[in-house]
Amino acid sequence: MFNRVVITGIGLMIPSGFGEEAVKRSVLTGEHHFRPVTRFDSTPFRTAFAAESDFKGTLLGLGIRLAEEAVASSGLHDLSDSSIVLGLQGDYNALQQYWRMKSSGQHSAIPLSEFLPSYHLKVLADLYRLKGNGKTISLNNACIASSNAIGVAYELIRRGESDTALCGGYSLVTEEMFAKFNSGRTFAADGQVRAFSANRSGMLLGDGGAMLMLESLEHAEKRGASILAEMLGWGLSCDAFHVCQPHPEGSGMALAIERALAAASIQKEEIDYIHAHGTGTPLNDRAETAAIKRAFGTRAYDIPISSTKTMTGHILEGTGAVETALSIMAMKHNTIPPTMGYEEKDPHCDLDYVPNYPRKKQLNKVINLNASFGGNNTAIVLQKSVERG
Repeated sequence: MFNRVVITGIGLMIPSGFGEEAVKRSVLTGEHHFRPVTRFDSTPFRTAFAAESDFKGTLLGLGIRLAEEAVASSGLHDLSDSSIVLGLQGDYNALQQYWRMKSSGQHSAIPLSEFLPSYHLKVLADLYRLKGNGKTISLNNACIASSNAIGVAYELIRRGESDTALCGGYSLVTEEMFAKFNSGRTFAADGQVRAFSANRSGMLLGDGGAMLMLESLEHAEKRGASILAEMLGWGLSCDAFHVCQPHPEGSGMALAIERALAAASIQKEEIDYIHAHGTGTPLNDRAETAAIKRAFGTRAYDIPISSTKTMTGHILEGTGAVETALSIMAMKHNTIPPTMGYEEKDPHCDLDYVPNYPRKKQLNKVINLNASFGGNNTAIVLQKSVERG
């Protein structure tokens, strides 16, 4: 007998700010936050634009704040037996500062260990006085890292290995990551992400992150917790087609969707909204559309689909957790975020992408899709309210 898993707390930051109010004034209204970057000189790069936030702290500081907000909103007071699962690549600002100081013969105030995802785990484990009964896990599989972390946390609770789990991921725009994506020529040079549009030209980076508190339904109900959503199931796959290109027919993403629907024990007709990965690159959006058609068949033409990266930018390893949180808020407000910047129909991307304006719709079950380099894919199925069979 497996446990049902619910979400009882969320700590969220997107470029427009922290929490639900930031979502309501930006993602749910169609406001993007792409501006010229201010943290470093963007002159050598293909674009000057990113969705920077006003957050001034370190990556670790962001993680602590998101964790604190998730725990506070859940109402949990004792996490000593909880698990923590993080999807992180590491703090490249800390690494860059360390080596700059070391190469100039100076002592760095930031220890090299702060770069490591495992250090973030240790800090959070110490903060919440974990006794070792739960598990601490870090995942580093690029842009699905935090959605994978949510999936692993879900499995720990579903199988009875933990009653509660704090999970998610976060990322800040850095010069090092800017250089990496610039070398791959994946940026939209003009500062506009046009996901699924025929004239799309690439992605842009963004600040953000999310930490979610997951619990078994029994544990949450026993303490009278407010339940934000139920996680019905998830799917994970790897198409192993190319190190940085998706399978053109979307086979890996389609498999993740099919596995998620099967794990959730629901039919494809029950999905009210698809929160797409939607990076705005020519290859991703075409492959993702193919995957949705492959998994949903003719039903794909009836399901609203949108990309919030057209407003938040790509939050890299934090994107899966952020977009899971945004999916929950979309259900709460019965509002589908728009795909901003959509201008021209693409014959290969011919589904309903909710172009440029939010749409009111009763949302009960949604699926959140994410993909990453290496052919990795995740799909997470969420339900607004707990249903009794």
